[in-house]
Amino acid sequence: MRLSRLLPVLVAASVVLTGCADDSPPAPTPVIVSFDDGWGQVFVANVDGSGLRQVTPTVADDMSDGRWGNNAALSPDGAQLAYTRGGRFIEVVDLESGDVRTVHEDGYQPVFSPDGSSIAFSKSDGSISIMNTDGSDLRVIAPAESGSVATFSPDGSRVVFTADGYIVEVPTTGGESKVLLRDQFWNSDPAYSPDGSTLVFSSNRGGNHGSEIYSMPAGGGEITRLTDTYAVHPQFTPDGSRILYTRATTQSGELVVDISTSNSAELASMNPDGSDQKRLTPRSITAQYPSIGGGQ
Repeated sequence: MRLSRLLPVLVAASVVLTGCADDSPPAPTPVIVSFDDGWGQVFVANVDGSGLRQVTPTVADDMSDGRWGNNAALSPDGAQLAYTRGGRFIEVVDLESGDVRTVHEDGYQPVFSPDGSSIAFSKSDGSISIMNTDGSDLRVIAPAESGSVATFSPDGSRVVFTADGYIVEVPTTGGESKVLLRDQFWNSDPAYSPDGSTLVFSSNRGGNHGSEIYSMPAGGGEITRLTDTYAVHPQFTPDGSRILYTRATTQSGELVVDISTSNSAELASMNPDGSDQKRLTPRSITAQYPSIGGGQ
């Protein structure tokens, strides 16, 4: 009798435990990359280069076309894409539905905060601003000083940007700026590693007629060269295992050192130490300004 009374309880417990075992967390979203082709169109693809698709309309080869799109940035979850339209409007696209909304006028080079709630961007007067992703709560965090190519620190508390060849950091709440790198070279395109320990950037310190990609500790220290040929726009993948970047090639695909050489742009990837450099996008398309989202 005791066994028969316990059996239904054990069966019920087994069902409950089975249900808990099946209640596993959702799989991470796919890691994707966005870029523009330098001719007014924005694309997204899987991080391995597959699944290429165009997001913005095809435009005439003329920047006077008000639909011209560039400087694209993916949200951290890869669900939304912000970009500059017509050189002055910031638009946000829902990549699943295709819905587009204009969230600000007089801004360019948007970038999402790590939690996806805010967008930092440059303004025509050289200031750096932040707003909510719907365009509300607009505030200037760095006054006019030729600021551009802003990006957030991994914890979202600071924004790092370029000003006249210096790399500068400012709290997202505004306040006093801090110079992270200032020397006789032109330094640009700063980006943090996901753990915040490393800062990668482009610089003309290599002595060539162009720029290469370098890294240094986030708190300052020895600068390490990562590329020998012309390369800009470095961005870490979410897990920190690779760096995506823009590099220059000849029309036949040879890597370019001197930017005065006739060239095209393609996306490439490498390990954080600069090893294993390889092309990401097909040679049939120009690609520049990578942004990475997803993997959450």
